[in-house]
Amino acid sequence: MDFASKRRRRRRVADENRKRAPRACDRCKARKSKEKSASVQDTASSDLTEPGIAGASSNSQSQVLQDDVSHNDPLSPASVLSQRLAEHVVAGQSKRVPWPNILSRLREAFSLDPDAAPEERDMGIMQANMTRPKALHPSEVARLHAAIDAFPPRHIADFLLSVFIKHATDTFFYFDQDQILSEIDQFYMDTTSPLRSDLSFVCLVMATFALGSQWTPLERPDEFAVSLHRENDDLGQVFYTYAKTLIPDLIDRPCLRSIQAPFLLGVYLMPASAIGSSYIYMGLALRKALAFDLHLNPEDQAVDDREREVRCRLWWSIYSLERCTTVKLSRPRSIDVNVVKVPHPSPLPALDRLQTYNNIQFQMAYTRLIKILDRVAEPDAVTEAEEQSESKGLASDLRQWKKSLPPDFKLDNINPKDSRYRTIFHLYLNYYYAWITMGKVALVTVARTSLRCHMFPTSRPPDPSEATLRQSRYCAKAGRKLLLLFENLTQTRNITRFSFTDFQGCSIATIVTLVAGITERDSGYNARVKFGLDCLRRMATGNTTAKLGVKFVEAVQSITNEAAEKLHRASSMVNETQNVQTSAGSDYNQWAEWLTRLERSQILEQRVIHEVEPDVPFSHTALHPSQSNQNTTDWRTAGEQYISESSLPQNLAHDSTILREFQSIECDLLSGLQSDDQTFLMGLTGLDVLDFSGFT
Repeated sequence: MDFASKRRRRRRVADENRKRAPRACDRCKARKSKEKSASVQDTASSDLTEPGIAGASSNSQSQVLQDDVSHNDPLSPASVLSQRLAEHVVAGQSKRVPWPNILSRLREAFSLDPDAAPEERDMGIMQANMTRPKALHPSEVARLHAAIDAFPPRHIADFLLSVFIKHATDTFFYFDQDQILSEIDQFYMDTTSPLRSDLSFVCLVMATFALGSQWTPLERPDEFAVSLHRENDDLGQVFYTYAKTLIPDLIDRPCLRSIQAPFLLGVYLMPASAIGSSYIYMGLALRKALAFDLHLNPEDQAVDDREREVRCRLWWSIYSLERCTTVKLSRPRSIDVNVVKVPHPSPLPALDRLQTYNNIQFQMAYTRLIKILDRVAEPDAVTEAEEQSESKGLASDLRQWKKSLPPDFKLDNINPKDSRYRTIFHLYLNYYYAWITMGKVALVTVARTSLRCHMFPTSRPPDPSEATLRQSRYCAKAGRKLLLLFENLTQTRNITRFSFTDFQGCSIATIVTLVAGITERDSGYNARVKFGLDCLRRMATGNTTAKLGVKFVEAVQSITNEAAEKLHRASSMVNETQNVQTSAGSDYNQWAEWLTRLERSQILEQRVIHEVEPDVPFSHTALHPSQSNQNTTDWRTAGEQYISESSLPQNLAHDSTILREFQSIECDLLSGLQSDDQTFLMGLTGLDVLDFSGFT
């Protein structure tokens, strides 16, 4: 029997038992259909597969979908995801399970019949049942309808979306902007749209509205009515409230929107709860991305260039922001970058030209910078020599990163109202922050050593190495550069509240300036500190957490001022003591010279007397040599001992009292400075003090 006849006799496998056809996404079905007829176009309504493509599916496709869903009676179009969305979810989940391909390759390798064995068909049926979306619970339906009812009017939605894209996109890729705008239009224009039954879409849009609301102050006209100012409100709270109620219903759904929604909520919550809810939402987005294999190279998956680039950009946006935030909050690394196999974001004209704000160049630069910051925050060096070598290498990488930026990445060349202005500002902010991270330990070490050298000369610590001094200078310089950036931001009226990145950057720059000012203050020191604090107060408007952060910086200012004052007084005391000792030494030399001349004259006189009266004893002779040496030695020893307070001038005795004060406050002032543990260093630099549990 030939092979053709065998194929003709194969029994037809029911649709529900097939591994591929019933569970294929609309895009794949359309491709298959195009091979037979060019008249069929697909609609990709799920954000798992190729985004941004909307259209009507063919009648034959609809029939296949209906037939497939009919095998699960509890499912109802009114209470579940749309048919197409459900099919995309199933297809997307199955793509992540490679067992059909593996088994097919095994059968081919062993020259077996390509037909699946009964066991393989059973696996396909089981998997289809596992991944099939279940009917929504009535409580889920109620939450979904409540969120939909809270959608703003269309013109308000358009405004919030435009603000979001212009000001909140920054260096990140949250979603395909063209796709979301098209879907928003469909949502408002078509009351029967399947998007109105999609939990993931509603949650994502609500999160977008919430984050966009935070940036609306940048769009407020100068002549805007004062009575309508909302300076003390969380402008996105109403949208956030509905979005967070949908997260539990969304968390186990295998689609990209279930990753994008918590990512956006994590960004939204950063100003109010960076170390609490925001950190958790960001971690949830990262875990979902890992579970979805976004960190792996999708080269072997059945995805096109557009979908591949969307996945790539979303992964690096989540990873980069989460990693940068964990560094700033002194939290451990969530994932080793070495396990990430997906390539960096890259230009894709087919995708980029449809974006309202095309920021691909900024995404690429930010990704490379965060990978350097990751190594700066957790270096691999073990020995001191390795540490110095690694430090030089990281410094070189940072300089090279800056040199590699395109020529138009200059704030002076950008219109302050351009979306790119704040994006470029944040790139440079994180660049200088990397320098601060590299040198913060050295900065504290230099300040601590200087304090101990002047205040406790008897227990003088070793002088800092040249490498430590160099890193300390780099850190202080980066702090000054950061404050200059914020001065530029203020002059162009781009300063805003509710920005964790801005507030934390200004805070760290001000604190670095304060710590560096303990040992050295130039003519511009006070102006820099005043500007930094004023800028922080402006950004803290309406945010209790930020206001507490300002209080913390003010407390650091008080401590550093006290340390600088005591250091100055200790230095003055040492100088006066040295002057007194120098003066005493000079007087002694004069006395010794006078005594020597006197002794010589007496010896000469004695010789004359002996010559004139050789038999008359000399009753007032000079001391014998041995006796004279002993007495001189005893006197000199007493003169070289520490000068007592009673023998010092009054002001010097007062300074000696100050020295005792220094010793009494050693535990209070220097106990932290003597500890190099990361907890103290992060606290000193303000990295983990910008959020307080229970105050948000």
